[in-house]
Amino acid sequence: MESGEKAFCLRFFNTSGYVFDFSNNRFDDFTEKVVGFPIQAKYGLSKGASLEQFVHDSDDNVNLKLFSELLNYFELNCLDNEEDDERIKRFHKCKTIIEKYRSPSVEISIPSIKESPNKYILDLSKQALKCIDDGDYYSAVTKSRTMIEEALCLAIEQQGCVPLEKGDVVQLYAQFKPLYNMHSDKTMDKRINNLLSGINKIIESISEMRNKNSDSHGVGSKRIIIKKHHALLFVNSAMTITNFILAVVENKKTK
Repeated sequence: MESGEKAFCLRFFNTSGYVFDFSNNRFDDFTEKVVGFPIQAKYGLSKGASLEQFVHDSDDNVNLKLFSELLNYFELNCLDNEEDDERIKRFHKCKTIIEKYRSPSVEISIPSIKESPNKYILDLSKQALKCIDDGDYYSAVTKSRTMIEEALCLAIEQQGCVPLEKGDVVQLYAQFKPLYNMHSDKTMDKRINNLLSGINKIIESISEMRNKNSDSHGVGSKRIIIKKHHALLFVNSAMTITNFILAVVENKKTK
């Protein structure tokens, strides 16, 4: 990064020693997750001054990573409440600066949902992919969970039953399994049984991450920093499971 660009971004981040709405503890938790150690605890200065000293001591790759995560944080937690038009303009200029130095992204193929009796499921899959393109990784997690929920509810209703616990994908999957004979079968190939048991764990993980970390819950300092490769994993897994559930429903119809 050019020195002028770096200074511009630091002026946006550092407001008289403060960095956005971070408390001292939350700023240290945030920076430890991003760069590996708590910046303010190391330098012993104000949050803003500690940030400037860290940037001075670090190489551009590390600084770009931290700047990018700070901008993501501001966009998710502060931008909607920001009333200063000039500050909003500076935010967008900082984003433009950071984007200029990003490495070209690696194209990763994600399974698509091409057919579904429920248009909402199709729309969710497209929205989840758009969230990743837009850098809104927390919303991608939410939509991943909702995608699976909608597919499970559809499958349960197809069997003439009422979903027992909307919003709880773990309970919905437990209701879905006996309706479609999805319990482990000793006569079935062990590898298939292992895959089916693995679906339970994936659904539990997506549900837990969404409950603790997505944009539908005000989790504050407990929020984990989600990066693009994490979001891709969530969306990829959710689409695979959703396609599987829809295929199971279709297979039941043909019998």
